[in-house]
Amino acid sequence: MPEVPDVGAIVQQVKARIKHIEDQLGQHDTLTNELERLRDGLTRLEGAARSRVRANRSSAAKPADRKRAHDPKRTDAQRRTPRGQNKAKVLEALKGGPMTASELAKVTGIGAGTASSMLTKMAKSGELVKAERGYKLP
Repeated sequence: MPEVPDVGAIVQQVKARIKHIEDQLGQHDTLTNELERLRDGLTRLEGAARSRVRANRSSAAKPADRKRAHDPKRTDAQRRTPRGQNKAKVLEALKGGPMTASELAKVTGIGAGTASSMLTKMAKSGELVKAERGYKLP
């Protein structure tokens, strides 16, 4: 008759293997987080480099005597809409029923691209739902 291994020894082996796998998973999480941070940093660096190249090209292409269309005394922060104001406008406009991004842009005065991005993000977060045409409040 074959010899039956000690159950206690098997339990100890399984526990040791579980501990080993948990340790490896902990290292995996750490590496995953680091990889995510590195990718994010790389994306930001590449974006900054592209912005500089575009800025250099556009300034070289403009004649020196041409006047700017915007007020050079205003900073970017002064031109931007205060945080949350566009979202409030979108939510208020959607109380009247479903709308597309372009309809929202016309009603609220928000840029069409901004409206489209906001609608997509708000739908992903559950603040809005897709309608047959456009988006609506849940």
